[in-house]
Amino acid sequence: MDFDMFYEELKKQILEFVTEEVKGTIDFRMVYKNGQQNHGIVFRPEGSNVGITTYAEDFYRMYKEGISFPSIIESYAGTLHEAKDEIPFTKNIQILEAKKENIIPAFIPKESLEFRPKLAHVPFENLEIIFQWNVPGTEYSVKLPEEYFNYHQIEPKQFLAELIDDPSFKNQTEVFSISRLFEPGDIEIPKEQEMYCVTNQNKNWGAASILNKDIMDEVADFFGGKTYILPSSIHECLAVDTHVYTVEELKTMVRDINSKPDLVGADFLSNEVYVYDSYTRELKLAGEQRTKEIQNPEKQEPIKR
Repeated sequence: MDFDMFYEELKKQILEFVTEEVKGTIDFRMVYKNGQQNHGIVFRPEGSNVGITTYAEDFYRMYKEGISFPSIIESYAGTLHEAKDEIPFTKNIQILEAKKENIIPAFIPKESLEFRPKLAHVPFENLEIIFQWNVPGTEYSVKLPEEYFNYHQIEPKQFLAELIDDPSFKNQTEVFSISRLFEPGDIEIPKEQEMYCVTNQNKNWGAASILNKDIMDEVADFFGGKTYILPSSIHECLAVDTHVYTVEELKTMVRDINSKPDLVGADFLSNEVYVYDSYTRELKLAGEQRTKEIQNPEKQEPIKR
């Protein structure tokens, strides 16, 4: 059995196990581990702010060593139970001190707060900004609740301003041409239609990297001073030229992609389009502008991070 077939069967059996044996949510997504993309399996116990991450690649190695599927699922169950025993701090998370370099701002749809009303958050246009703490030395990530900020007497909006101005956040931002995602010869993207992905180095909860105004200045200047932003998912955004596409064209594109659950699923962020202006340094929802920007000046490639 090759990896793709194994992964599909693994997902099926893990979902059955989680549904029948434990309470919580499961999320299958690509995550970075040791600098490489892996198929992450993120389980979040009911009522917990902590995600427990395991990797399909590790289970596939077990399978190739001759370990049966029932034994692999049993191993996964043991991992979950051990991890749940090791993270009692989630019930007293407010007394811990999370360092800024381990916290990132993250975008979620505003509607998501209906299911997680106790999360600390800052409104942003039609989205909400929450705070994701990657617990050092572990595979755990925690969405910080309001009680954490109340205990430490921190105002979330002020903390956000400090966080996005902190070098640890700025240095994590990564920008690259989506052409990089294709093998040479697979697809030809005209230079004037090129799009740039804005995310973080881990490619995980990286959509809020567009709050990095220094990087967005470079991206917008490359496109002549402004850039439209497409919310690809909670993990990344796409920057495109305002001279090539209208807002209506881009909204149609975004909604068409988001209508396919197999492409977006739990990573859905927004059906809207945003615009960043390097002159005003303002990021906001794009208006109902129906004409393309006039005249596109000479471009210089934005700095890749």
